[in-house]
Amino acid sequence: MEDFLKKMEEKLHHFEKLVEKDKEELKKVDEELATLKEELAKLEEEILKVSEEIKEHEHRTHEILNKLKRIQQATLKAKTQREIEMLERDRARLLKELHQHDQVIKELKERYEELTNKEMKLLDQEMELEEKKAKLIHEKELHLRRLEHLMAQFQKRIDQFRHNYTA
Repeated sequence: MEDFLKKMEEKLHHFEKLVEKDKEELKKVDEELATLKEELAKLEEEILKVSEEIKEHEHRTHEILNKLKRIQQATLKAKTQREIEMLERDRARLLKELHQHDQVIKELKERYEELTNKEMKLLDQEMELEEKKAKLIHEKELHLRRLEHLMAQFQKRIDQFRHNYTA
């Protein structure tokens, strides 16, 4: 009986350690997930901000193009050299501004692409961590079931011993 008790105690202790180890690993994974989700939230916020800036610059580009069309039509209808020179100055200024907006849009789109690629990598990491967490939870449940089974076996053996001892 003493050997049985000693072996059972060793088994119980072993599975208790496994369950504690599983809990610690789960805690670490949860912390990593929380950090990753926080980083993802910041990244999504930045992506939305860049997207909004792109829209603003594209809107301004369309406004400039419309003004350039009106200037072109006005130039064709201009009657004096002075009117033509004024319209040409406006046209040159608008073309310069258009070029600047195109550059900004190009840079913003590159930034947007970088951010979305980074977001995809983080989402992949998040999926991997979620899978790891699910695996750890499954292992913990298996260890707990094994521990419960050992406890039931232990209790059964104690009851048997009591029954045999009292009889």
